[in-house]
Amino acid sequence: MSLPDHLTPRRHPDTAFRVFEGEAVLISPAQNMVRTLNVTGSRIWELMDGEHSIADIAAILSQEFEVSTAHALSSVRAFVQELAERQLVQLAS
Repeated sequence: MSLPDHLTPRRHPDTAFRVFEGEAVLISPAQNMVRTLNVTGSRIWELMDGEHSIADIAAILSQEFEVSTAHALSSVRAFVQELAERQLVQLAS
């Protein structure tokens, strides 16, 4: 099932991260996990501040990476869903 575009993702407060040369490294002590994100994933991660909706994030990525809004929206939805399933982000309406 696809996430609604109006949801506002926020980085989970227990997930630590650092950005090195444009790539984020996420550390989740509760899950004993370290994950490195590519440049696109890192930009999405930066925008998941509880202020930007999934649609907002897709619109920004569409402009910055010069891809269609539909493609950006599909990618953002899938990425946010994956992070939510791993309890790295929280979703609010």
